Amino acid sequence: MARPNLQSIHDVLGQLTEGYQDKTAFQLALVQNAWRSLLGEEATQKVQKFSLHNGVLHVRCHSDSLRHELSMQRSRLLQALNESLAGEVVLEEIALR
Repeated sequence: MARPNLQSIHDVLGQLTEGYQDKTAFQLALVQNAWRSLLGEEATQKVQKFSLHNGVLHVRCHSDSLRHELSMQRSRLLQALNESLAGEVVLEEIALR
């Protein structure tokens, strides 16, 4: 009897998403998930729009107080996001609006 070719879920998902890793929408989804895991659902809901252009994450905030807090922690947030993304997406800057 032949043995089945067993693979981990991580490997299978990696194969499925392999062709999409260079696409901006896929990269933006990874960044949004990292943002949500680091800052939580409440801070994510106060963001009106995320966009990603040439390594710069543009974040449009509903809340002036959130924008101010994020600007004070910008370098720490950038470092934490890059660590969370583990090289899948490399962010060079965060632009807050």
